[in-house]
Amino acid sequence: MKKIFLTLFCMLISVQAFAQAAAEDNKGEAAQQEQSSDLKTDSKGKPDFNKKKISLDRVDEKKWSLRIGYNYFMPDSKYLTMFQNKLKIGGAYDFNKNVQLQAFLSYADGKKSFDIDGVSTQFKGTVYNIGVLATGLYPIELSVGSVAPFASIGAVYTFGNLNTVYQNGIENKQNLSGGGILAQAGLQYSYHILAFRVYGEYLYDFTPMKNPYISSLSGFSIGAELGIKF
Repeated sequence: MKKIFLTLFCMLISVQAFAQAAAEDNKGEAAQQEQSSDLKTDSKGKPDFNKKKISLDRVDEKKWSLRIGYNYFMPDSKYLTMFQNKLKIGGAYDFNKNVQLQAFLSYADGKKSFDIDGVSTQFKGTVYNIGVLATGLYPIELSVGSVAPFASIGAVYTFGNLNTVYQNGIENKQNLSGGGILAQAGLQYSYHILAFRVYGEYLYDFTPMKNPYISSLSGFSIGAELGIKF
């Protein structure tokens, strides 16, 4: 699990480094022009360096963010409640203040027993979701920070395992592999380099199931997420 999170984070850093290197020349030229335009002049028309107003660390120039979050998953099937607690890590790129692209990895595992027709049956397993989301935001400036309603739509790849253990000791094992569609809507509050989100989402999962009691991995979630720009 740690290796997967580390790999995802390293990929995010690598892509950022490549993008920054490709834009270095343009940024240097833009910085020189900005320095000239940001200098105020004195009464004689000469540059007044005491009135320089340039900012060297503007938040709106930070396009990348690292995101961590938690989802409380409410599956369509009651036999999947061992997957209720999902942890999430990912990254996002802001094209502008209204459009964002996000990639993430979520993880859940557990086991739970149920009495089915008088027979004790245990469900246990691990599930991962790798997804990409396109997000539209409508930011509203506040006196401190900003708030933005948002909506997202994207695709998810699901993998993992799900085992069913019956009272007589027989175990039904299944390796999970499939896809799905994820729709999300919520509210984001941003201040400086931080962004906090609360949202609701529905995962419509197409992963084929070979379990007599569980037909789908689909379900609704409520979640919270913290983003840090860099």
